Amino acid sequence: MHTPNTLKVDLYNKVQELIQSKIKANHNSISALKESVASESKSTAGDKHETGRAMMHLEQEKVMRQLTTNQKLKSIVDRINPEVKNKTVQLGSLVITNKISFYILAGLGQMELNGQNYFVVSFQSDLVQAFKGKQKGDQIIFKDQSYTIEEIL
Repeated sequence: MHTPNTLKVDLYNKVQELIQSKIKANHNSISALKESVASESKSTAGDKHETGRAMMHLEQEKVMRQLTTNQKLKSIVDRINPEVKNKTVQLGSLVITNKISFYILAGLGQMELNGQNYFVVSFQSDLVQAFKGKQKGDQIIFKDQSYTIEEIL
């Protein structure tokens, strides 16, 4: 069983692992695409050849954008100390409500830890903006739903 602080640290570590694996996958894709472009360059010229190279370059640009996004997420997450307990809802807070639990780090979606679901959300998300600055015990109405903050870690 997790104590409140180890829960937040474990979630933080899981987020770090996810971002690291995304960055690694981006690097692997870029390497594979570079190899494909190099081998395409050695094949015969022609319209089909040029189209193939253009498609690979577009894919390379897409993966580079994903890599940049993931590196930005990592830099945000790296600045957070998961052992800090917040009194109000802010970046780095793990917010437990009567309905959902969400961790304010980066927009990564739902994560499961020890059979519990947590939403890893961006500080800019509408949900976080509705909760920002609130404290334990506060009630918030968001999208016609009432939430009570049970704990902020």
